This record gives sequence, structure tokens and C-alpha cells, in this order.
Amino acid sequence: MKDRGNILELLKQEVSLALGCTEPAAVALAGAYAASVLDGTIISADLIVSPNILKNGMGVGIPNTNLLGLDIAFALGILVAKPEKELEVLLDLNEETIDAAQQMLAENRINTKMKDTEDKIWIEVNLKTSKSESKAILRWRHNWLYHLEKDKQVLHHKEIGTEEAPRLISPSAFTLKDYYDFCINTDISSLETIDLGMKVNRKIADFGLSNKSGINVGKMIMDQIKSGILGDDIHHYAMALTAAATDARMSGCNLPVICNSGSGNQGLAMTLPIIAVAEKLGSNQEELIRALALGHLVSVYIKQKIGILSCICGCLSASAGAASGIVLLLKGTYPQIEYAIKNMIADTAGMVCDGAKEGCSLKVATTTSAAVQASLLAKAGICVSANDGIITESIEGTIDNLAYFVAKGMQDADNTILNIMLNKTKFRR
Repeated sequence: MKDRGNILELLKQEVSLALGCTEPAAVALAGAYAASVLDGTIISADLIVSPNILKNGMGVGIPNTNLLGLDIAFALGILVAKPEKELEVLLDLNEETIDAAQQMLAENRINTKMKDTEDKIWIEVNLKTSKSESKAILRWRHNWLYHLEKDKQVLHHKEIGTEEAPRLISPSAFTLKDYYDFCINTDISSLETIDLGMKVNRKIADFGLSNKSGINVGKMIMDQIKSGILGDDIHHYAMALTAAATDARMSGCNLPVICNSGSGNQGLAMTLPIIAVAEKLGSNQEELIRALALGHLVSVYIKQKIGILSCICGCLSASAGAASGIVLLLKGTYPQIEYAIKNMIADTAGMVCDGAKEGCSLKVATTTSAAVQASLLAKAGICVSANDGIITESIEGTIDNLAYFVAKGMQDADNTILNIMLNKTKFRR
């Protein structure tokens, strides 16, 4: 199989560990970069972010706190000032740091604005002390340091030019069939070296099932399974496990998750349905690992087509990956994997993203249900017709149609949704 090593590197590149929602974590990281080159007390801190970063960070719980939103994440990142921790920069906060961050907000030293930009990811930080100032910019990727300066002197600048360029390896360099061949044929030992979410994501799911978290969707489903109201089957079990993890994460649980394409929720929505089905089927570890690897790669492939942040909920690409992995666990064929992806797109293409928040667990539960259904239909040889909507005969054409729909048909949706959200809050612009 061609370029097997590059696909393995792509998998390592796109599967990563993060604490808390990715957008607030990225804002905290940018603050940490800017603060790391300064000494003294910060007297003013300006945060300028793209609309998508703003939308996805307004209503999210911050790990180790009972607080929400970008402003507090920004202040905490400044005070921690440890950019080497990357997207785990808010790990192990103490009460003194949290109190100091809240004091920064109370003293109006934090000023957040939205940038008019087409960049999906733009996080610009400007800090001042009595004697010095700094600037840090993250761009294109949540952890991609684009620019860093102190007192107008450039310390780091990494000009890219396109959103795709930061990727060491582009997902579009391969086909879905390439990914399938890789996952079923590559030496299992090479996949075992990558943390695909088997333990980390399963752990946060257990937390959500055992504790009241967020709006408690996952625990409620599991309680209904235990009481006999819902059946104890792969469908409801997958929904419970996946939603519980999302409940925990979006409420600020202090447990890391394995991400996909820079998103923790996408990592959860992709991995946990596969894990749930594997547990119910009694799949062995090798079968589970290969299914997770395929799910990650399918999700990455679709996500890079529709954009790393978009008006379409990322659960769509993640759950399409989950459906692919489930088909593999069911001993399905490659054509049946294509069926599952088409079924998912036909079912969930219209689900919008209205920001990262506790209610995301509802959408995760919905797309998990759709993923199980799509995979079972596909295994039975059932696929939505190419005459239906944006579905075509080819899987690549179907995904391209989805991308076109997102780019052209939904181009005003982000602004509309953001305006609605801003009208509900007292956001300082």
C-alpha cells in the first residue's frame, strides 16, 4: 500500500490530547505565550478572536473552575504562562490562580473583541506591563504559533499563507480507500503506539456516567437503560457513553480527552460509539484499535473538506468516522463503509453549530444514534440513493457536495448564529 508511513504520521498529527474545550484552551495558550516573555504585573490584556473562536468559547465550562467563557480562560492562561503545556495549559490550576484571574476581570484588565476576518482560527493577544508589552497570535490551528513579539521585536514568525499549510501531511493526499487499506493491513504494533482514545476518552465517559455533569444527557440515558425504559443494546449504550463524556467535558471536567482535527468533542463523538459497540460485541483489542484508526482517518478526511471550524456541527464528520469504524467491527466491507458515510451525510448534513456549550451533548447523542443506525443499515447493504439530495454515486463526490453546501449554502449562518448569541449576552466588544 502506498505511503503507509505518511498515513501513520497523519494519524499521529491529527490525534492529540487536550484539556477542556479546545477554543478556550487555545485562547489560554495564546495568553500563556504572550505572558511568558514578560515580567511584572499585567495592566492590560487585549484578546482579539475570529468569529468562530468567539462562538465556540462563549458558553463553555473551564476545567478546575465553575466558570464559563473565553475571558476567564484568557486570564488564567496569562497567569499560568506555560505555553510548553500546549492545550493542557489549564491543567492543575490552584485557587490562588483562579482568584487572581477573577480579579483581573473585576478590574477590567481583560478586553475581548471580535476580529473581522475570514480566518476560522485567529487568536491575537496584546499584553502590557508598566515597562513592557508583548503580542502573540495563534492562527490556522488551535496550537499553531504564528507570531510572537516583545516590545515590537519579533521573536517568532511563521508565515503560512493557507489554512492547509500548517498540516505536515494533508488528509486530501489520500483516498478513503487508502485509509481503509492502511487500517486493515498495517502492522498492529505501529497503531498501538498511538493513543487513539481507548483509555482516556473511556475514562471521561465513566466520569460523566457516575457524576451529574452538564445537562446530564448521558447519565439519564444510562439510568433509563438500567430501569428498563430503554433497551440495553448497542444503540442506547453508545448514546449514553458518548453523551456522558461530552456532558463532563463541556461542564469543565478536569480530565483530558483525545481530540480529532483539533476538537475534543469530535474526538469523543468519533471514539466512544466505536468503543461502546466493541464492548457490546466482545471485539478484541486489535479489532478495536483498527476500527478507531479508521474512524479517526475518515473524520479527518471529511473535516478538512468542510473546514476545521464551520457552521456545520463537527459531530457530523466525527460520527461519520464512528460509523465507518462500527462497520469494520461488524466485519463489513469497504463498499459498506462508503454506504455508512453516505447514510450519515444524508441524515445529519443540516445540523448547525451554535457554539460549544453544555448542550452539545444533545447533538452528540443524536449523531451517535445516527452513526449506529447508518452502520447497521450499511452492513445490511442499505444505502441512500444517489438520487437523494446532495448524495452522488461516488463517496468523494458526496463529501465534496457537503463541502460545497457548507461553503456556499451556509455562508451567512455563522454570522447569523453569532449575532443571536451576542444579543443574549452582555459581551464587551
